[in-house]
Amino acid sequence: MIPDGRTPVFVVTGFLGSGKTTLLNRIIGSPGFVDSLVVVNEFGEVPVDHHLLESSEERTVALPNGCLCCHLRGDLEETLIGAAMRRRRGEIAGFDRVIVETSGLADPGPVAQTLFADQALARDFKLGPIVTVVDAADRENRASGAEVARAQIAAADVVVLSKSDLADRLDAVTEEVKSVNAGALCVPARYGDVDPAILLQPTRKSGPAPVFSSTAAHAGGMASFVLRFPAPVSKALLERFLSVLVELRGADLLRVKGIVALDNGEHVVVQGVRHVFDRLRPVSRAPQTGLVFITRHVGEREVDALWQAISSLKGSP
Repeated sequence: MIPDGRTPVFVVTGFLGSGKTTLLNRIIGSPGFVDSLVVVNEFGEVPVDHHLLESSEERTVALPNGCLCCHLRGDLEETLIGAAMRRRRGEIAGFDRVIVETSGLADPGPVAQTLFADQALARDFKLGPIVTVVDAADRENRASGAEVARAQIAAADVVVLSKSDLADRLDAVTEEVKSVNAGALCVPARYGDVDPAILLQPTRKSGPAPVFSSTAAHAGGMASFVLRFPAPVSKALLERFLSVLVELRGADLLRVKGIVALDNGEHVVVQGVRHVFDRLRPVSRAPQTGLVFITRHVGEREVDALWQAISSLKGSP
């Protein structure tokens, strides 16, 4: 048998807030994945996730705004073909694999179909494992986008059960996954702590190539918008705004993330899923700032009105 020398493309997917970036940082920091090109796709106008990856700048590519399973498939093709050409010319460092992190709303099927069907891509690249991250501690969040979440699980070779230490019934989550994809390898994880060697093993079942849907699945009632700040804000005011927003509409905040400039000269990362937000963490200065909201039945005007009201209150910091 002639060895297949094409570069494998790993697809890392999972619903909003499941822990994809945490897992990626764990993977790309391991010896077996050092020589990887990372392609990050985000749903929203302000790119954030690629700033959070602990990888060298020349090995990380952020695709433009949009959902990778919809109108950005051409951007993925262009990125991969361009990277292959630059690698051949010695313009960039060599890479042994590509890791594509999809947005939390992406159906990985069309991405995989692109790799199967595009002849130009097929010369240099092949589909590697599809890794789906499932939040084992928050079934309600997956239920809010059940169609997308099920599509992500159905396409997986490996399902990483993140936050397994917080799950009430890990066995029930495993059963849920197996009911959708009985052949997937389920791997419990805490803080993305997965043996990277698992992903280097051949996991796809023998037989004909799987058939993926060429159309994307998106749950209804979702909206995406950006709240921008015309000037730096105080940390206390930002925390007050987020606290009130969570109290009023936390259940419908599928994902909130962004980088905000503070009036003390710092930039901080904001990350939240429903009622749970990470602490504000300092980050290097970013060319674009703002908060990307992915919501269910919460509009941009509502969020902007809340911000205007809180920031104009007498005595606000």
